[in-house]
Amino acid sequence: MEYSIAIIGSPTAILGFKALGVTAFPVASAEEGRAAVEKIRSGKYGILLITEDWAEELSQEINELKSGTLPAVTVLPSQSGSTGAGEKELRSIVERAVGSDILFSNE
Repeated sequence: MEYSIAIIGSPTAILGFKALGVTAFPVASAEEGRAAVEKIRSGKYGILLITEDWAEELSQEINELKSGTLPAVTVLPSQSGSTGAGEKELRSIVERAVGSDILFSNE
């Protein structure tokens, strides 16, 4: 089975990803965001990229997606910069996989 990559975020933040062949779900409201998550859940997506601002807004829906096998969810900074949520998520993933904080332990 072949899987695709999807991205959820504001239209300006995700515009460039379309050129890379990523299926873009531009959202401007929580309702649009939930609809995008449902489309991704029912589609053939192996990876979901989501901007930090929308990951926070749709945290319940994103946590439900993460509880399954696919898609793998990765949080990216938005066009307005990073809130630190993506780094926090990466730290958590690494700690679960390795058992300790090997990426950021020297900070």
